[in-house]
Amino acid sequence: MKAISTTILVDDEPLARKLLKEYLRDFPEITIVGECGNGRQAVKAINENKPDLVFLDIRMPGMDGFEVLENLRHIPRIIFSTAYGDYALKAFEANAVDYLLKPYDRKRFARAVQKAMERNIKSNDEIERIARVLQLSKETEGYPTRIFVRVGRKIVSVQVGDIVWIEAEGDYTRLHANNGTHLCNLAMNTLEEKLNPSGFLRVHRSYMIAKDSIEHLAGDGEGGFIAVLKNKTRVKVSRTYAAKIRDVIW
Repeated sequence: MKAISTTILVDDEPLARKLLKEYLRDFPEITIVGECGNGRQAVKAINENKPDLVFLDIRMPGMDGFEVLENLRHIPRIIFSTAYGDYALKAFEANAVDYLLKPYDRKRFARAVQKAMERNIKSNDEIERIARVLQLSKETEGYPTRIFVRVGRKIVSVQVGDIVWIEAEGDYTRLHANNGTHLCNLAMNTLEEKLNPSGFLRVHRSYMIAKDSIEHLAGDGEGGFIAVLKNKTRVKVSRTYAAKIRDVIW
């Protein structure tokens, strides 16, 4: 990822944007190419100007900071700013560039900017970090209805109800959905914990399937099964999981 030379400030509070501009005077190498008072303005400005860095408030009326991220075609480095520690902690745990917990002083601001400037990561890595932030931000006490994935330079959401089956791909998973396949940065065991067990079945160390996608089971001659899905995909069911899926289907 290239060095930081441009930035956009996103905050619904004019005084907060004024403070950002004041503190940025200590970094003359960074040019402010836009400032936005709401999420919709931010999406437009970021996609058009493609800044290297964005200071992004989280709690904003209409469209919050996480919804801004969902609508970006260009993913820059992000420094979150928020008055709410729970959101900041989620962003920090997801290894975002940094977060500024309001109120912050010039010294704390400088540390965040310096961290962003020194961070040597690839663009794709940054997109995956933001995808993890979105995964965390949408978690509730219930099961997720969407999974966020990287598609090129964008982040898109895959509706859980559209997922037909899932296969492990190294430390990642590939989601096979009605609208195509998507590489997800969550591991198989993590996805198994997150997804509603009433809707998904683990059938193999490397495979998980949506229950309502199963058309029928066929024996594989080795004590296991082949799950034949409604879209005619054939997914191996290992002996370890054979009894479990048999009890569910029959």
